[in-house]
Amino acid sequence: MINGRDIKNKKGRIVALGGILLALSLICLYAASFVPGFEITLYTVSSVFIPIMMIESKGKGGWLLYIACSVMALLILPNKAAAVPYICFFGIYGILKCYIEKIQKPVVQLVLKFAVFTGIILVAYHFFYSLFFGVITLKDAPPFILLIVSEIFFLCYDVILTGVINYYYRRFYGRI
Repeated sequence: MINGRDIKNKKGRIVALGGILLALSLICLYAASFVPGFEITLYTVSSVFIPIMMIESKGKGGWLLYIACSVMALLILPNKAAAVPYICFFGIYGILKCYIEKIQKPVVQLVLKFAVFTGIILVAYHFFYSLFFGVITLKDAPPFILLIVSEIFFLCYDVILTGVINYYYRRFYGRI
């Protein structure tokens, strides 16, 4: 039987975990704004914390963590542009992944994941192309080839993120 004290303790643990995950996410984003060459790695690491919060809070905390991290990143990062990849893809994808993977059909999951990624990439490309028209040049590769290559990297990212989530389940879930 669960009493009121257990519920308060669980809520307190979730809030504390959210604070820790928020701090870790912001550290990764802060480092990504300063460490050249490792930006994608740091964005990828920052994206791991959202699914953990989704798991521990049964969904709601993941949204709160994403919103809090996005707002805080825009407030505290000296390079505001460093928050854009997190806000547009790396932060939100962990939430969408959790919902997509509730669908029981793996083919549908894969199609939805690629549709989400492709949609984000196309919107970002058109937005930034129109914003920086004339500055962005793709001399050697047509955009279609870049999209295919990015889809391959996305597949690797999704597989790695799934592995990290599975590792978290096996090693830490229920122990926090």
